[in-house]
This record gives sequence, C-alpha cells and structure tokens, in this order.
Amino acid sequence: MKQMKNSISQRLDTANPAQQNAQENDPEFEALVDEITALISEGKMPEGFDMEQAASDPALAELMREYGAAAGIRIYAAEQRAEEAENNAMERMSARVRERSALPKSTRGGSAAPAATNYRGMSSESFRELMQQMKRTARDGGKTRL
Repeated sequence: MKQMKNSISQRLDTANPAQQNAQENDPEFEALVDEITALISEGKMPEGFDMEQAASDPALAELMREYGAAAGIRIYAAEQRAEEAENNAMERMSARVRERSALPKSTRGGSAAPAATNYRGMSSESFRELMQQMKRTARDGGKTRL
C-alpha cells in the first residue's frame, strides 16, 4: 500500500509523460491513477478531501478497486465524514455527562441507606453506650437490627 501511495503521489506530481511511461506498473493501477488524475484536474474531488493522507489508507484502495476511483473516493469521504460526526457526537455526549455530574446533588433523599456501623473500629466507651441503648430498646419491647 505504501508503494501505491508513493506511486500515486509521484504520478500526480509529475507532469512529464515520459516519466509516467517509465513508471508503468499493472494496467489496473495505471487506470486508477489516470482516473484520479482526471478527477483532480476536473475539480470533482469531494470538498476537503486530502488525497495524500487518504492514499495511505488500505480501505481507500479497496473501495477504488471495487467501485472505481470516483465512486470509491466518494464512499471513502462519506465514511470519513460519518466517523467524524460519530466521534463529535460522542464527545458532545461525554461533555454533557461531565457537566451534569458537576451539578450539585440533593442530600435530602429519604431512601438513602445509612452507612454501616463499624463495630470493630468502635471505641470501648461507644460500644458500651450502644449496648445500653440496645438493652433499653429490648426492655421497651422494640427490636434492634444490627
């Protein structure tokens, strides 16, 4: 593929037909390069399309071989725009999530579960007070849950 990129770049950059004839490869490749050259000279390339960057992508070569240069380039450009739009949408969505997580949250929730009591880390005095409270609750007929 790198050879294809270099050959396309050389063919597009050279204006001397003698050099072009000296660089002949397979006829299919030559036809693709000629078609790309015609598209560029006629100004029919998609807007903002960078041929040098795209030529290094094997997906472009596959599309051009399957559908021809003009259709392959249009399909490749459309896929790149779609991928860019998807990435932009994902970035906007993650920015919204970050904004929403930065908003203050209500602390009045009645359904929030209380933090579990750490009996092992409790001081002896706190544990004795808790035991006294449990005994009082038991005497009054209440149930204690740990």
